Amino acid sequence: MKPYWIFDFDGTLVQSKDLAVQIFNELSQKHGGRLIKDEEIATLAAMSIPDRLKALKVPMYKLPALLVEGRIEYKKALLSLEPVAGIQHALHQLKAKGCKLGIISSNSVENIRLFIDHHGLQDFDFIHSASNLFGKHKAIIRLAKKHSLHVSDILYIGDELRDIEACHQINVAVVAAAWGWDSPELLESAAPDFLCHSPLELSTLMSQRT
Repeated sequence: MKPYWIFDFDGTLVQSKDLAVQIFNELSQKHGGRLIKDEEIATLAAMSIPDRLKALKVPMYKLPALLVEGRIEYKKALLSLEPVAGIQHALHQLKAKGCKLGIISSNSVENIRLFIDHHGLQDFDFIHSASNLFGKHKAIIRLAKKHSLHVSDILYIGDELRDIEACHQINVAVVAAAWGWDSPELLESAAPDFLCHSPLELSTLMSQRT
């Protein structure tokens, strides 16, 4: 059976890092935090989310409210974002080989559909939202049950440490996308099954796995 390729959205499929920083800076001080400086983005990318919030002086308990407000601002700027360079070709390759493609993201299904419709990314068979930022493993399990899949049928592609940790919890193979938010070093430290530095490397992996 061909694997189900399930993608994260922000950072993996869409170039949203700059927007995320912009929105955080617009909202953080309201929640007791400070601004992200351009020169520290690379340093923050090498930290886990709890460590990142601590460095930015945002209490962890305020994260849910920050995310809710952030999604509202995100939607306003959504259609100005672009897909990651080269990812559309990789998706078309997979679809041409008869693979099933999906998205599981902590972003809303509404936002994701708006983006993929706007850019003509019609390759996806399903989209699921993991409302809990750290609950992606549960979302993957729910998706597997809904589509009668075994976890061994799934290959997940994500750009954050939490994606790798979620997949390890349920023994799902995971590809770390090193072109997104978290640094390649942080991703590698979590021992993903594969580490790709570009969609071109992902395409090479795809040809080996399909």
